[in-house]
Formats: sequence, C-alpha cells, structure tokens
Amino acid sequence: MSAVPASAVHVGPLAGPREPSAAVQVLWYTDPINVWCWGCEPAIRRLQVRYADAVRVTPVMGGLFEDFTPMRENWARMSGGRWPDSVLAFLTAVAAHHRMPMDVPRMMASVDAMRSTWPSCIAVKAAGLQGGARELPYLRRFREAMYIEGRDTTAREVQVELASETGLDAAAFGRALDDGSAEAAFHKDLDLCRSRSVTGFPTFELIRGAATVRMDGWQPWDAFEEALTEFAPDLRPRPMEANTESVKLLLRRYPRCATLEVAAVLGVTDDEAEILLEDLEAEGAAVRREVGTGLFWEPARPALARADAAKENAVGAEGARAGAHSPGG
Repeated sequence: MSAVPASAVHVGPLAGPREPSAAVQVLWYTDPINVWCWGCEPAIRRLQVRYADAVRVTPVMGGLFEDFTPMRENWARMSGGRWPDSVLAFLTAVAAHHRMPMDVPRMMASVDAMRSTWPSCIAVKAAGLQGGARELPYLRRFREAMYIEGRDTTAREVQVELASETGLDAAAFGRALDDGSAEAAFHKDLDLCRSRSVTGFPTFELIRGAATVRMDGWQPWDAFEEALTEFAPDLRPRPMEANTESVKLLLRRYPRCATLEVAAVLGVTDDEAEILLEDLEAEGAAVRREVGTGLFWEPARPALARADAAKENAVGAEGARAGAHSPGG
C-alpha cells in the first residue's frame, strides 16, 4: 500500500440512492505515519466542529508499510546511499504542499528507528478498544508527538505515554498491545481496506444510507467540503462567527491548533485567522509556537481561566439580581 500524492486526487462516482435524513459517515483510510494524512487535519477538525451532529468520522488503519526496508533501499539507491537525504527532501516537500506545520529536522532524529508502520496502527486500535471515540484523539496526539515534537512514536513506551496523555487507561492499553486484541482489530481494518480496494492514503469514503462516494488523496479543507456538499446537498455547517470568542472556544476544545486549522473551522483565509490569533496573543490569551515554517497556537490557560471566571461572576450577578426581584425574593 502507498501514500497517495495530491496529484492523484479525484472524487469517484456516486453509488446507490441518497437518504437525506441520515447522518453521513466518513471513513478515513489512513496510517499514523503517513505525512499526507497529517495535512487532512484541518478538514477533520472542520467536520468535528461545524458538522458535529450530521457527520461521523471513523478512522480506518491501512498499514502503509508492513516492512519499510524496500522503501528505505529504494531511497538509498536514489540518493547514492544517503537515504535520509531522500526522506528529508520528501518530508520537506510534503510539508510545503499541505502546509500543516512539521518540524522535519526533529522528525529526522527518529527516522532510522522506523521499520514498519503496523505497530503504530495497532497502537491506535488499542486506544479504540477503550471506546471507538478514543481513536481520533489518540491518532491526533500520536501525530503531534511525531510531527511537532519529534518523539519516537514507533517505541512502545512512547505509545503508552501518549495513551496516558490522552486520558486512556495506560495499563489496559498496554494489555491490548500484548494480548493480541489490538492487532486483531487492526487486521479487521486491513480486511476492510482490501474489500474496498483501498491501496493508498489518505482515502475517504462518504456513506449515507446506500449511497457512497470515494475521494482519493489529500485535498484542502474547502475542496473536501465542496465534495461533501455535492454528496449531501442538504448539509449546512453550524453557524460560527469568525471572531476572537470563537477562537477561544476552539482553543479550549483543542489545546493545540495550527493557523490553517483555525482558518478551516471558521471558514476564513489563513491571514484572517492569524489576525484573530494575534489579537488573542496581544490579550495574553493565546501563545504561538513556531513549528517548521508554520505556527501552532495554544491557550494561555491563566488568561482563559480569568475570562471564564469573569463570565461566571457576571452570570451569577445577573442571577442574583433576577432573584432579588422575583416573587419569592
């Protein structure tokens, strides 16, 4: 199985009748170590926030490389034996294309440890055994650790640490890695990929009733939404004002957001999103983190806590005034 370059993006034909009242299921065929899939995160976050009741995203682990050795040997031939140079060039090019920030030099520190992507897929399924809704948060944290922090996510101890960091039962997570249950769940995902003839990542399958449509390859969030709207014309994103209050809410839900992700959720340009984020930074409510050639933003928690407390106090005062004038007051 292989990664699907952006040039291979296409939307397949619709199969089956639509059922407008049903929710849309999005199967995201992916691999934790696929760098093109990292570029899909803005679209995923827009779906989670703006289509929360109408769209369900389910990750399906595809197992990009059972054995990375042939790819390593191919890159070595291409680079005169200096295969890390080929990896560096590839990662840098992909990051420039999808524009999700990646700290490529830090990633290179652990690239030699990568022998297979299958253990990483199994780790995601171990998270899912604690509830299907736990897979996406774990997958996201896994990718942050790899692409932003440069941690060796192929190492079991790091995978267990990430389970703990995402609120999972780390002991149960470890048992699922050891007793074969997570591996069995992964092989079910592999069987689904084979039954759908999915051989590259990312691939998306939209399902609504008997109707399905397939999208192959990375694409920007607005192109993804255009395909979703064509598939389900009745869907509309939840209203959300493009202002600093909306960005604060977003940073409370997701404590680490790229500028591109904020832009995608709000439906604005990157420049417009950055202006809002810089306004929050000036207020002391957000902190920027430079990663590669891009930016991630995190909440300045004391400032957000003060804002929350002020709102609660205002609500409490309003309630007290209302109580003072009530018939029973």
